[in-house]
Amino acid sequence: MSLYKFALAADKSVQIRQALGAEAEAYFAAMEAAEQAFFGSIVNETNQQKLDWLRLRTHLISRMSDKDIAALAGYRIDKLQNVARHLDGNERQIAIVTIDTLAAAMTDIKAQQWIGFDTETAATFDKGRRNTNPVSLIQIATASHCYLFRMVGSNVLSFKAALAEVLSEQSNILKIGIGLRSDVNAMKRDFNIALSPMLDLNWLMNQLGAAKQMGTVQIAASVLSLKLPKSKRVTLSNWALSLDKPLSDEQIQYAAADTLVALDIYHGLFEQISAYKALWPNTIKQRFLEEATH
Repeated sequence: MSLYKFALAADKSVQIRQALGAEAEAYFAAMEAAEQAFFGSIVNETNQQKLDWLRLRTHLISRMSDKDIAALAGYRIDKLQNVARHLDGNERQIAIVTIDTLAAAMTDIKAQQWIGFDTETAATFDKGRRNTNPVSLIQIATASHCYLFRMVGSNVLSFKAALAEVLSEQSNILKIGIGLRSDVNAMKRDFNIALSPMLDLNWLMNQLGAAKQMGTVQIAASVLSLKLPKSKRVTLSNWALSLDKPLSDEQIQYAAADTLVALDIYHGLFEQISAYKALWPNTIKQRFLEEATH
């Protein structure tokens, strides 16, 4: 993302494309080339890092068009991509937790320094009504697994007790997600679990300069250069199925992707900005400098 495109308001870009038609891309390319030439003329040892940081930060917080996102490689659940050299290629798997596998899942989760977190709730189709349906699925991602906890039927009491140990403030594990406000409220309402400590990646992108919440698809595109599939149909599907009815493959893939990508974005973002610690906003320095050095 060039600074020129970043500074150009979205509505103005549309007007230019409408006016120039087929010549619009050539115009934008010419402007970006002029920008590159300008920066090449002013770069020196003193300002090189500041200019590089400006360009990187601009790229990270810029919203991509649907067309540009569609051209990206697809996000994979089974293997890390575009995160960091020492992590890319690592394999991982999805595990639907049962009472019998609960202990093994919790052992893995408790060993983590940070985890991806998300929840799913059965949709309400009453127009204008806030969704007060209980959380039906809790997803937790570790370095090697995405664990799906079906919070229905006979699972609830055992799962609630086990998860309280790792999700509440008595645990130092950082819970990472995107758009966590509704999840936080629902976890407190349904299970009396106060999620802490946690990081909403929208907050982190705001500290870098994003004007508003970017959302999962946009952040995955800007940080990882990957296209995260999102299906409204799956979002609105029935997550509250009884335990004798399995979740569909689409539901499993959707739920796991939303959680794993949060962890990938966290690691991928700090991999990219680690060289610019001295230029980080104070809010990021104060909260994450220690984590970023690991």
